[in-house]
Order: sequence, then structure tokens, then C-alpha cells
Amino acid sequence: MLHIEIDGQQVEVAAGTTIMEAAESLGIYIPFFCYHPKLSVAANCRMCLVDVEKAPKPLPACATPVSDGMKIATASRKAKMAQQGVLEFLLINHPLDCPICDQGGECPLQDITMGFANPHSHYDEEKRVVEDKDIGPLITTEMTRCIQCTRCVRFGQEIGGIKELGATGRGEHMAIGTYVAKAVKSELSGNMIDLCPVGALTSKPFRYKARSWELKHTPGICPHCSTGCNTDVQSLGKEVLRVLPRNNEAVNEQWICDKGRYAYTGLNAPDRVTKPLLRDSQGKWTEVSWAEALEATLAGLEKVLARHGADKLAGLISGQSSNEELFLFQALLRGLGSPHVDHRLHQQDFRADAAMPLYPALNMSLEELEREPLIVLCHGFTRHEQPLTNHRLHKAVLNGGKVVSIDSMRQDFNFPVTQMVAEAGEDLALYQQLAGHFAHVHEEKQSDALVQLAQEMAAADNPLILIGSALLHHPQAADLLAQVESIAELAGGRIGWLADESNSAGAWLSGCVPQRAPGGHLLAEPGLPAGACWNAEMQGFILFGVEPGVDSLAGAQAVQRLRDAEFVLSISHFGNEARQYADVILPMAAFAEGSGSYVNNEGRCQSFRAAVKLPGEARPGWKILRVLGDGLKLPDFQYNELSEVSAAWHHAVGDYGMDIPPFHAFPALEAVQPIPAGALLRLGDWPIYQGDPLVRRAKPLSTPLVARMHPDQARQSGIQGEAVEVSSASGKVTLALDLDTHIPLGCIWIPMGYPETSGLAAPYLPCSVAMAALLPETQRAS
Repeated sequence: MLHIEIDGQQVEVAAGTTIMEAAESLGIYIPFFCYHPKLSVAANCRMCLVDVEKAPKPLPACATPVSDGMKIATASRKAKMAQQGVLEFLLINHPLDCPICDQGGECPLQDITMGFANPHSHYDEEKRVVEDKDIGPLITTEMTRCIQCTRCVRFGQEIGGIKELGATGRGEHMAIGTYVAKAVKSELSGNMIDLCPVGALTSKPFRYKARSWELKHTPGICPHCSTGCNTDVQSLGKEVLRVLPRNNEAVNEQWICDKGRYAYTGLNAPDRVTKPLLRDSQGKWTEVSWAEALEATLAGLEKVLARHGADKLAGLISGQSSNEELFLFQALLRGLGSPHVDHRLHQQDFRADAAMPLYPALNMSLEELEREPLIVLCHGFTRHEQPLTNHRLHKAVLNGGKVVSIDSMRQDFNFPVTQMVAEAGEDLALYQQLAGHFAHVHEEKQSDALVQLAQEMAAADNPLILIGSALLHHPQAADLLAQVESIAELAGGRIGWLADESNSAGAWLSGCVPQRAPGGHLLAEPGLPAGACWNAEMQGFILFGVEPGVDSLAGAQAVQRLRDAEFVLSISHFGNEARQYADVILPMAAFAEGSGSYVNNEGRCQSFRAAVKLPGEARPGWKILRVLGDGLKLPDFQYNELSEVSAAWHHAVGDYGMDIPPFHAFPALEAVQPIPAGALLRLGDWPIYQGDPLVRRAKPLSTPLVARMHPDQARQSGIQGEAVEVSSASGKVTLALDLDTHIPLGCIWIPMGYPETSGLAAPYLPCSVAMAALLPETQRAS
């Protein structure tokens, strides 16, 4: 430990501590622009110059490590003159446009100028002007304001993992921008706005909407993936205007992904439902009162129960619902006698249900991921599925760890990853080969990548295997899970789950699966899983926050089954898809409009509360379920406050650990139809901005719909143009085509989550392709 003195105060610090860090520990403020505790030290703004005894000139506090006996003055005449001089130079070319700058009121340059600047400038020449860059739909640039602190550049390289911005030129001609004219596409790019200490980078959707001091701040939890990032929802009146990260070092540190930052822009989509809707016998939709809608709903449900019995009624709920909504939803269905309750619309193979854990638990804290020496990702593209969990894996690699990915296609990770890609439809065989190689781990090191992986896993101390979302979407998911368990046993490793949706853990704990009650208690008579409901001639459906046409792997089949059903109730935020098949649409609270709690990947239960008032006549989801249960005369539905529902959920779920067995005993798995060999297979999953109804409607996040195919496969299929017609047993669609060497031969990748592609066969089923002359007008526009 070293003993130093700062502004007359004695302090003891560890070797390697900088002056900035030592001053912070004493609560002494030193002004700065380029310094950030999460980024490397650049020391290029020079604003933090301080006076160090015996040093011939002021030294930058952010880059100067302390030495024993050092005496530092942060407010001496020498230090103040240095800071004033630096600030005068920074302001030389800065435009005087604070009144129209979105950074006004929360601008470090404004604050530091008020506190440290010389009131008189010696500069009276013309200011320089820098051309603005168009770097995409999320970030507005005003580069004349830039002071070249390079925070955005360092963030992209060190945190985002992609060096999309950089500095060109020297001295006065230095400018920040992209090396070639292109958009910034990192899924963490919005954090550059927060880091910018001036108004050079601001939020494009938020531009000119409000001043920072006008906004109300409400703590929230991001509902778009199971990391559970903490957010600051900022609103003005009835409208959410901005979502920023809220510091929580244990979860998201001080970052948030672009999906969580900009999805709020979908709240006011044209098809937002704000009043109850009722369809008459001619198929016409009319707005009605809540009393009329509830009367029609109760009559419709009672009719289905009377005519067909509870076994023909199914309930499907979004995995983004709160614990309270999930708990009441399963209580409603089971109170009516229906065992068919599920939230897993993305899944198609449910044979491993008996072996599934209490909930999909990471089985460690997110912070512990950073210290893992060997991580094997099984069908998990964390960069798009869980960007802030991916950030932890990035840090693990920076700390000397290794990440290995096993997947159906090569993914575009933003840090070094050893990737092992299965040939078309051979995913299960790849895992079987890896398991078989553990018999040879003690042999001399071989060149075969799978053998090397087996040797590394066997040599590692307790390697970590992470099960990704795409594995559960696979038609052979149960067989893949059994192989993962076998590999973990052979390697002496641990298994962690990367839950599919933001509250998948809460859905399992709450009993929103057909085989379990709340708390994981097994049911004597389990119901049908979501994927089986489309073939079971169900006559009644209760849908809560889902759009099965694009949320299900069998979208066309799901829509047809819903159209054929006798009664469909949709409790939803949006009505575009529901109008195709629902009889009643009840408007409910969306993100930032309701309160509740989520359980994240770690098993951490986090609460959130409403930030804005509900639009129109929309109601909180838990209240709608409570009224339905009460109207159907079910017991235990007399809740008046959300806190009462939360208490009931906690009582039913009981205590649960954050470190639980990854599997129960695997049952004997029935054989499923093998993946066709030799046929062109359709691959696909939900892209980062198509995973849920709100994100799909966020215009700043919209991405063009394209199919992707390996160039060699395109030549073999006779495809030469930029458009392709894809046909399957259930439908066909014309799409733009990108040639991509990441796609395996024998496959075409077509994303899920788009209404245009919902009519195609599920992934890993055969399809055919042909050249298309023209794209549909909508795709040409995009």
C-alpha cells in the first residue's frame, strides 16, 4: 500500500492506483471528458490535469499512477490554469448551439464549462465545421460538436467488440466517423450516446422530443431477454420518450442493448389496441365497453366448455409476461379444468419435458461468467439472443478464457470464438461424435477439431456448457439435450441454461407448462404442449400477449387452427394478427404501462412498476385475468392489489435456488422422424429485432427481410438473381437473397418472426428454391 496526499488529505491506496481513482475514493472531483472507468485510458482530452509536487508540469490524473509519498493538488493555481487552458482549446471550435442541442441539461461540457472555464476566450477566428455522418436510424450525429474524446471509438472496440467508428486526420483536422460510408450496426451502439460527453451523438428517435429536466424517471426491467437488464424509463405525460440503462454491476453493469433501448417506439404502433374489440357474426369488428366484451368472453368460454369440455380449451401465454400474470393465467385455465397451458411457442420437440429442470437456470451469477476458462456454447448465438450476457462471455475471452460454439451455421460473433458447424441436418451427429471422442482424450493430441475439444474439456477443471435458445427450437431438441447431458458427465462439467425469453424462468416456476404446477410440482394428468395444440382440434383458445402466426414455428398451421376454433380470446397489446381469428380482443398494458416482476437467467427476481398511464381503456394483464376468474366463479381470484397476487405467487412457488440440477432423469425417448437427407433444408430462427410483438413494431429497429444462401449452393440451385422464390409443403414466398458463406451447403436461411415467412415449413424441413423475377413492392422499398 502506498501513502499519498491529495488536497491535504492523507489516503492509503494500492500500487497501480491512478490519481483519478485515489481522488474518487476521497470524494474529490477532478473534471474529465475522455476518462471512463469501463474503458481503457486514452488521456487525450487533458481536462484532468493536476498539480503534482516536484513534477515540472501538470499531469493527467486518469493516466498517472500514484507513487509513495506523492503530494497532489487538484485546485492549485497551476492546476486551475492548466484546466482552464485545456477547456479554452476544447471550446475554440465548439458551436454555440446549446439551446437546440438534445444534450442540453445533461451535458458534461456544459457543467464543466460553468465550473472550470475562463470566462474570457482569446480566440476570435472562424470555427471549423465537420460534416455530419449518417450512421443509421438510431444515432444522430452533429460532429462539429465533437471534442475527440474517443469514448465512442474505444467503446466499439472494447465493449461492443466491433470497431465501427474511428478517428481520421490529425490536429484540428481530426474527425470521428466510419472508415467507409456505412451504418453502425452493433447491437450495443446506443451506449455510445450515453458515453458521449457532448451533443455529437444523440438519440435519433428521441431528437427534439423533450428536455432532460422535464422527464419523469421510473426504474424498470428490460422485457426482451432473460438477462434482466435494469433500465431507467423516462417519460413525459402519457408517453415513454426514452429508455436508458440503470447501473447494476451484478446484471448489466451500466449498459443496455439497442433492443431494450429503442423497443419502446413500438408502443404507439398503428394496430395498438386501446379499447375492447368484438367481432360480430359477419366478421366485422366493433369497439365495445368492457362490460360487453367480458360478457361475450364469459359466454364464449362457457359455450366451449359445455359443448366440448375443458379438454378442448387451451391457453398460450407469452414468456415475457410477469410472474403475477403467469401465475393467474395457469390458475384460470386449470380452474376451468383445462390442463393445456404453455408458453413455449418457439419449441417443437417436447419429449424431454420430464427431464427438464425446475427452471432454465444459468447456475451461476453473470459476474462469474467472466472468470470461466472454458465455455462451450450449444446452439446459442448470445450476441443477438442476450447481448449483455454475451458481453460477459466477451470479458471471459479478454481474461484469457476460451469460448467454443457448436451450431447449425457459422455465426458472426464479436470476439474470438472457435466454431464447429454441423453439415446440413447433421446437428445430432455432431454432438454424438463429440461424445464418442471422450474415449480418446488420453491419446496423443490430434488435428481433428472435435477430438481437440474433447481433450480440452476433459483437461479443464469443471468446464461450463451453456444450452442456447436455438437448441430448444430444433426438431431433435430432446436427443440433443440427452447428448449434452452425456457430454457434461464425460467431461466432468457443469450445464447452464440461456433461457429463451425474458421470463422463461418465471414461466416454469409459475407452472405455465403442461406437466407442472407452480413450484415445479408434477401433475398427475399433464396437458398438451403448445406445439401439439395445433393438431388436437382445440375448440377454444385463450391467448395472452402472443401472436402465434409469427411466434410459433408452425405459423400457418397455428393461424388455421385458431380460425377453425369455436372461440378465441386474445388478450393483447396489438390487434393486427388477432383480427384474423379472434372473437374478442381485450387491450392490456404493454411495457412501461404495468407493474410486476421477472425472474432472470440467474434466478434473480426483479420488480418493475408502471412508468406511464395506460392508453385508452387498456388494463393491466393481471387485472383482466383476475376479473375473468372472478366472472367464471373460480376460487382464489378475489385479488384487489398486485401485492396480493405477488404474495400468492411467492407462496405457491416457495423457495427456489439459483443453483439447481440441470436435468432430472431422462426418459426413454421415442424416435422422431429423421431430418431428410439430400434435400435443401430451411434453416431459420428469430432475428434480434423480430423476437416479440413490441420489438417487431419498433420502426427504428426494423430490418429488411432477406433469405441467405451459400454462393456455391446458389450456383448448384441455378440461382443467379437477387430474388428467390422459396416453396415448401405449407406455402411459398418471394424474398431478396443475400449470398453468405456462413450458411452451410444444402441449406437456405430464412428468418422467423415475419408474417411473410410464417407460411413456410418449420426449420430443418425440406424446401425448394427458384429464381424470382421481381420482389414484392414492400421488400423493394425496404
